[in-house]
Amino acid sequence: MSVTPRTTARNSLTTRKVPASLIYEEIDGVPYYYRGHRAVLSRQKTKEEIMGASALQSAVVSLLIHILYKYLPFEDYLIATNEPGLHMGPGNNLSNDIAVFDQASLSTPLDDKYFSVPPRIVIEVDVKIDLPANVTETEYVYDKTQKLLDFGVQKVLWILTKTQRTLIAQPNERWILTDWDDSVEVLPGCNFELNMLLRSKGVI
Repeated sequence: MSVTPRTTARNSLTTRKVPASLIYEEIDGVPYYYRGHRAVLSRQKTKEEIMGASALQSAVVSLLIHILYKYLPFEDYLIATNEPGLHMGPGNNLSNDIAVFDQASLSTPLDDKYFSVPPRIVIEVDVKIDLPANVTETEYVYDKTQKLLDFGVQKVLWILTKTQRTLIAQPNERWILTDWDDSVEVLPGCNFELNMLLRSKGVI
């Protein structure tokens, strides 16, 4: 599914008014802004206040990076975080929470541009953008996930903190929605049980 036809008109009215620094990502030429960007425009909050992750989101990302570095061969993969940008083509620039790249797929040295090759694995933690009123979070998650898979990503994981669920999506396979007590495979030999991880650090 695509959210483009329903959102272009609404977003085009605000593009001139919203600084580019408040754009979280761009899908089919449509900008999507950080959640809370209107509060920045009205000077109720600063950009830094809305761009930060919650304590729980930060803990999830941190623990998953620990697992990835522990079980994936260091020489074979680059694990990128801090919202690595992914340029998929004109009008399509996505942000990820964690992107695991095959080291051999990357041209080195890296520069100041977005990554332009598909990661092997993408892990997202929650939706961090303001969505138009007629687009649900589920529609956005599915649309972004499919675009990543079409680009060549082999697995997309969505960690959803409100419902404590994990969406697992792979190309040409049935997507799976599971809970945090289940073991989730990132790559062969690299699995995690999120509730167990969070309990081990006293997070929950």
